[in-house]
Amino acid sequence: MKMLVTRPDYDDATSYTFYYAGLIIQEAEKKGIDVIDLARPRLTQRNFTAIVESQNPAFIFFNAHGDEKTIYGDERVGEAEVLVQEGKNHHLLDSRLTYARTCWAAASLGKACRNGCFIGYAVPFTFWTDTRVNTVPASDSTARLFFEPSNLIVRSLLKGNTPEEAVKKARNLSRKIISGLLKESGEGTTVLISGLWNNMEGTVIAGDRDMTIS
Repeated sequence: MKMLVTRPDYDDATSYTFYYAGLIIQEAEKKGIDVIDLARPRLTQRNFTAIVESQNPAFIFFNAHGDEKTIYGDERVGEAEVLVQEGKNHHLLDSRLTYARTCWAAASLGKACRNGCFIGYAVPFTFWTDTRVNTVPASDSTARLFFEPSNLIVRSLLKGNTPEEAVKKARNLSRKIISGLLKESGEGTTVLISGLWNNMEGTVIAGDRDMTIS
């Protein structure tokens, strides 16, 4: 099985998604999965398109900024380059299993893809950081609260779970984390719970909910 991972890294948000996607890549490679790690300087629309068309990855894992109709890649000349856009090249995701850790992309783009499954967020993907360590994602226990459920979706898919099962496991983990936070009275607890709830309720599965990675 071949999986494609996109990992821009040019601001605080993408530095975190870059790191947490890297953990998934390490785990996948240990399992013998063929991983295409598309990062700077190779992370361009041209290279993305060429890889999808020539290597036909069964699973695509996006880590990026996004909006309702667009998933972005790396920053070029001060702007993020478009990787996939509804109405232009979203057909590249047809017949594939896709998970987009981006803001908004499941609201419209994901629903436009055909004969596959698109897992993503119909809301902004939210996470908070510990400002004392926000340049060191590995040391940030606050951000970990949000990324562990997100990474669990991918881990579950790589184990052969369906999108339905993978998202259910992530939601259960989010509920467990929220339950733990409710027992605390620390400053900012309400904000953390709100962000976790946002991600949990904003996760959308569009397409074949029983599809598995083959």
